[in-house]
This record gives sequence, C-alpha cells and structure tokens, in this order.
Amino acid sequence: MDLSNWVFERFGREHYQPGLERMRMALGETLTQLNKLKIVIIAGTNGKGETTLRLGNHLSDAKFAAWTSPHVESLTERFRNQDGLISEGDLKVLLEDSYEEYLRDGFRLSFYEFLFFVFCRWAEAQNLEYLLLEVGLGGEFDAVNVFDAQLVLLPSISRDHQEFLGNRYDGILKEKLGVLREKSTLISFLELQYLNEQVERKVKALGSSWVNLTASNKRVDSFSVKNQMLAYAGFQFLKGKSQDSLLENFSVSYESVENRGEIISRGADFHLYGSHNIDGLRKLIQFLQSDHYTLSRINFDSAIVSFSSRSSRDLVVMLRMLKNSGLPDIVVTSFVHPKACPREVLARLCHQEGLRFVEDISAIIHQKSSGRVLVSGSYYFLSFIKSCVGQ
Repeated sequence: MDLSNWVFERFGREHYQPGLERMRMALGETLTQLNKLKIVIIAGTNGKGETTLRLGNHLSDAKFAAWTSPHVESLTERFRNQDGLISEGDLKVLLEDSYEEYLRDGFRLSFYEFLFFVFCRWAEAQNLEYLLLEVGLGGEFDAVNVFDAQLVLLPSISRDHQEFLGNRYDGILKEKLGVLREKSTLISFLELQYLNEQVERKVKALGSSWVNLTASNKRVDSFSVKNQMLAYAGFQFLKGKSQDSLLENFSVSYESVENRGEIISRGADFHLYGSHNIDGLRKLIQFLQSDHYTLSRINFDSAIVSFSSRSSRDLVVMLRMLKNSGLPDIVVTSFVHPKACPREVLARLCHQEGLRFVEDISAIIHQKSSGRVLVSGSYYFLSFIKSCVGQ
C-alpha cells in the first residue's frame, strides 16, 4: 500500500490551511500530555530540516520524537525518533487507527494536519523526553504551534511561499516568530542586522530569552555549518549549558544528512543538495565555494537541476545563479509531481537564459558510468532522481 496515496485519497492534496483550533480540538488531552515534554520548534525559511536532523543526532542517547516535512520518498520520513524512522508497517497501523478515530469523532483536518495528528498519537505512546517539531510553512498558524516551545531555533529568513507569507522580510519574520512564548528561549543565526533588531524588539515585548549566534564573533560562510552550529547550541542549551558557552567545543561535521550532501551511486556518484528557493540556492553555491567544500576539490563533472512550481521571476533568478556559479555542464529538466514546475515553463526559460533543457533525464543518468554529479532544486525532484538511479 502506498501510504502517501492512502492519505491523499482521504484528504486531498497537501496545501496550506492556516489555523490552530482544528488541531487543538483533534488532539484534546494529547496536547496537554505532550506539552509536558521539552519541546523544540525549528522555524525559518531554509535550513530547518538539516537543523532538526542534526539536533536529533546530538540527542541520540535520549528519547525523542522528531516531526519534519515535507517527505521526499516516503511518509515515514516525517516520523523519526532516537532509533530512526518509523517502519512502514507501524505507520500503516497508526494511519488506519487514527483515521477510524478521525471518522468517529467527526473533526476536520487537512492532509498535513492529519499526518501531524498521527505523529502526536505516535509520540504520546512513547516515554519521551524531547519533542522536535519542524514548522511546515510560516509559523504562527502552522499546526506545530499548538505546542508551547521551551526552545525555538531559527536558522534563516528569506522569501518563500510569498503567496501566503508576503514578500517583506519583516512580515515573514513576524510569522516565523509566532511560535515564541513568554518563557521560550530563541537561538537564531540571521544574517541581516535589521532582522536581528526586529527579533530583539519581539523578544523584549514577550519577555523571552534570545541567543544571537550572529554576534558570536565566529565568521561562518557555509550555510550548512551555520545549521550545525545552531543544532549544537540548541543541544547544549537543552543539556543545561549557560548561554555564553553554547558553542564551546563545537567542531564541524563532514557527515551528510538526508538530501544535504547525501550520495547515491549508479556508476557515477550523484550528490544530492535540495535547494528549493532563491535563498537556498544562493546558500548552496556559497557552501560549495566555501573553505570546507570547494568546487575544485569535489570536481563535479555536471549538474542536474529542476524546480517546483514558482513564479517566472524566481525561476529566472535561480537559472541565472546556476549559469554564473562555475558549475560545469548544467542540465535543467522536468519531472512528474503535482508540485513540479510545468515542463513548458522551464523549457521556455532555459531557452531564454541559454541553459540546456532536457525533457527526459533518465537516459542521461543511465549513460553516466563514472564521475560526480550535483543534483539540486526541489526536494521532490531529488526523490525523482533517487528513483531513476535505483532503476
């Protein structure tokens, strides 16, 4: 049974449906019980997934459950604890039992909310110490915000989902900071000074605590290293370290996390780096050109890229960034997914920008018998590439 299709058939496609009351009503006493745990909410635009996974790695000796979204290959990716991902068999039982409860009690939830409801039921059944919750979209009205976070991690603010969040950084920041509570501690790593000034005003108004890693006097060019520092600081905070010593003994890890430096092989080595928006792609290019991970050292032979549906303006900006990145033999392609950018749009823009567009990338993948290939763009595209490589 395809679990994603099972949920889709009952709840329709995943889409943004803001509001918290549906979730509060569905969870009932579960919300009260889980709010007794040490809760970490990871908000922001880019870097949430990597920060969540790396924090989970630090907590591997404790009992935790981590919620992440979206999934790339399987719904199980949204459900993990100290032992790893939930099994498909266990998730199938959870989905079916939760759906019976959903029908019996008569509450209404979206695709995303139902899965989060299932996750909370799963978390409640374990004797946990920590709950790690990655915001899906926005913050203030995302389902995870029914919980009261002791700790909020904020890796970045940039423009994405502008149809819902607007295109002003201050407005986007306000939405992300909606997960803060009076007794929360915020740890952030924001680049823009005026955003840090807004954060300072917000935490003062709430009476929250704030650790600004940007002011740590550590110069960091790599976005991945910033995510690592944020996760490490969060871990140290949870273990009771003082705020001025959260980065003591920090060291950079060169181990990849899912879809961020992950390598899959079929003759050639395919290096997966999801970068689904302008800021994410900019940070990826900076990362590849940083002291820790250089294009000359990795020596990519080619790059394969595709995007989810976005405005033509954003797509043009990303295509031009790729063209000027120094990456060799860039191929842009299309893939089949409800959220994929239409083939004709990408083909037209690639022709306009002088980049090579290939409609069917599978033949090129199977022809590659050696070398290193960078794969980037939509996380859904990474899933598509994984399936192609595995064929």
